Amino acid sequence: MKNLFTIFVSPTETFQRVREKSKTAWIFPLILLMVVSTVAIYLQLPAMEQATMDALKKQGLVDPSNIDSIVASTNVVSIVTTPLSIVAMIFVGALLYVLLNLIVRGEAKYMQLVTMMSYAALPGMLGSLLAGIMVYATEAKAVTDVSISLAALVSDKTSMLYYVLTLSNPFAIWGLVLYVIGASVMMKRPRKTVGMWIVGTWLVFSLGSLLFV
Repeated sequence: MKNLFTIFVSPTETFQRVREKSKTAWIFPLILLMVVSTVAIYLQLPAMEQATMDALKKQGLVDPSNIDSIVASTNVVSIVTTPLSIVAMIFVGALLYVLLNLIVRGEAKYMQLVTMMSYAALPGMLGSLLAGIMVYATEAKAVTDVSISLAALVSDKTSMLYYVLTLSNPFAIWGLVLYVIGASVMMKRPRKTVGMWIVGTWLVFSLGSLLFV
């Protein structure tokens, strides 16, 4: 439990500590990620409901009397799939870090990388929770009405500038830093070496995704 707090103030020491306990060290952070992420989605449900209803009405392909049941089903799916998607992200993502481990000739084992990902994802969890609270508290009509990045300064939520500025999310950047530190510790390779690959890949995928906006 101590590691859940120290990861935010002394990440290097925390990763070094959990590296030797990787068989069980991932359990608590993963459970926390699943629970808090589900709470965050629950807080955003009103805004998500409105967006779904507006989309269905605009399409005009669904009987208006069935919209409420469709929205309710969508809510259930969101609540159920959120914790499952967290598990998939951690265990599948760790496989990608196994590939990086091979590239940089690191010494990490698969479960050590699972542990690293479980802890490195915690800042993103906090960001999601904060966003959920803001959406719920402001009674936002859409999830995009609330942003914890510089995108909050842009009024046009469909502009390219808005999507570019969403990359400035401080919690996402914080998590990226933890991925670099954690991978360096687990693989026993210099931060510069692993950071070049991790940050480079993040930039390629983040900027590449803008092409589909």
